Amino acid sequence: MTCLRLSPGFIRVVVVLLLALGAPAAALAQPLLVDLSRPRVSITSAFRGADVLVFGTIDGPGDVVITVSGTPTRQTVLRKERVFGLWVNAGRQAFDDVPAYYAIAATRPLEEILPPGGVPGTPVTLEERLESVRAVDAQRRRPLDLTDFRQGLVAAKRREGLFPDTVNPITVVGTRLFRAELRFPSRLPVGDYEVRAYIFRDGQAVAAVSRPLVVSKAGFSARVSEAAHEIAPVYGAGAIALALAIGWLAGVVARRI
Repeated sequence: MTCLRLSPGFIRVVVVLLLALGAPAAALAQPLLVDLSRPRVSITSAFRGADVLVFGTIDGPGDVVITVSGTPTRQTVLRKERVFGLWVNAGRQAFDDVPAYYAIAATRPLEEILPPGGVPGTPVTLEERLESVRAVDAQRRRPLDLTDFRQGLVAAKRREGLFPDTVNPITVVGTRLFRAELRFPSRLPVGDYEVRAYIFRDGQAVAAVSRPLVVSKAGFSARVSEAAHEIAPVYGAGAIALALAIGWLAGVVARRI
């Protein structure tokens, strides 16, 4: 006898579809229903990125916008200059409340959904989200220098794929069902992420729902990370001993060749 196993993500999709198609009254009780195909992304030693499906229903015509924000952290930007043919650090600037990751999905281009200047109190674009980023000891910098460092921060995040410069498409079926495929890069930082969905009508956000997404290490890499924090002295001594052993073994092999 063959047993059919259904993944939790597939079951969530089926439940939302049944609510939208089989029980209209229940689906219309809330203007916006949202869920994720997986509530957790596990980073292992073979992690090459991950795909997460965001799906749900709305109570009528409107535009859907989804933002994904990683855990806010402090980030330091280094400025390098060429001195006598060598690149050296010529300055640094720290910023607080920088999202570890930020991506957007929408049913249409944002300029067709949002009013000019955005919606007060509803940061959607990356530029609006970065307005809450605070420069450490900003009074010591000229405004032009701070602008350069902020641009450097965004450029560095974009190179790592953590601030995607494109808006992911959201597919709408009929006027109520929607889905969006979110692709996360291989260098995804661990932490608690927030997936927030909005309904926009006439340039105003009429509903918003958020769902948590946990990004954590798993397997051997998780055990190594835990050891590095819980028994730091032993971990450091072991790493030094391993490096010395590898160096000694390489020297022995080199002498015999």
